[in-house]
Amino acid sequence: MASSLPRHDKVVRCLEQAGRPLAIRELAQRLEAPPGPALAAVLDTLVERGIVQRLGRHRYALPKKRGGGERIEGKLNMNPRGFGFVAGPARGEDVYLAPEAIGAALHGDRVEVEIVSRSPRGAEGRIVRIIERRSPRIAGLLRRRGRSAWLEPDDSRIRGPIVLTGGTRIGKDGEAAVASITRFPEFPDEHAEAELVDVLGTPGDPNVEVAKILVREGVEEQHPEGAVREAETLAARLLRSIPDGRRDLRSVPLPTIDPEDARDHDDAVWVERTAQGYRAYVAIADVSEYVEEGSELDDGARARGCTIYLPDRPIPRGPTGLRADF
Repeated sequence: MASSLPRHDKVVRCLEQAGRPLAIRELAQRLEAPPGPALAAVLDTLVERGIVQRLGRHRYALPKKRGGGERIEGKLNMNPRGFGFVAGPARGEDVYLAPEAIGAALHGDRVEVEIVSRSPRGAEGRIVRIIERRSPRIAGLLRRRGRSAWLEPDDSRIRGPIVLTGGTRIGKDGEAAVASITRFPEFPDEHAEAELVDVLGTPGDPNVEVAKILVREGVEEQHPEGAVREAETLAARLLRSIPDGRRDLRSVPLPTIDPEDARDHDDAVWVERTAQGYRAYVAIADVSEYVEEGSELDDGARARGCTIYLPDRPIPRGPTGLRADF
């Protein structure tokens, strides 16, 4: 059996999956935890907070759901003042969540909400379950006091401070940093715990702010080696030949409405007069002709989704060589 005690959310999930009351020994077996006083203390805490019910002396269950309550799922959108909203099923309807109804959820979590009342002002609810946690990466200011370190989130909708663990001494107080949450809060009065991912420098510096976005979102500027090799092979093939069934229209002087230093050319157009009137050409890159489904190029493009345009440079969706030859 594991020596460490289970987290509170794992105990709740275990009872949810069981769908019936469990004795403390059965709970311990399912959780791979020692069935001693320490586990009993964890259960006592959950009972005191109303999250778990004690049945008899040594059996535990989740409280019965109140009948008739309408439930919805959605993304939690917090307000810096402590309350929040989740988009309701009707267009334009947001379910209001008072601070005490939010529990351990954080801004950006996907949650299940029970609607507890309706009024002319709208619906009000409470969070009954966190379905999926938000992205763990948080950007903010690194703070240090003695041996303690924490992150003050840039986004005031994220409940802070974020306690930094691991004892790292990298970075100075007040520098811009990105951390990744390793332990989400289980109760309203708890703080998230995180490990420092990177310390970037002076807040407000344009280069630092761009770097912060890239680290926070996990954006890699370099493309995978396999995708680059595929792109180089395809680029060489494009320069040598025209695919069967295609007309070579490189003699048509197609202009694009782009500056001279543009790397991504949008639709190219050309209109010419004919005996019957006018002929218009609209030229676009036929990516599907060259990028095979399931290839490393395809997988890389799917993962990136789009070209990212930064103030000083783009981060392209595909390797540069292939994009230029297209």
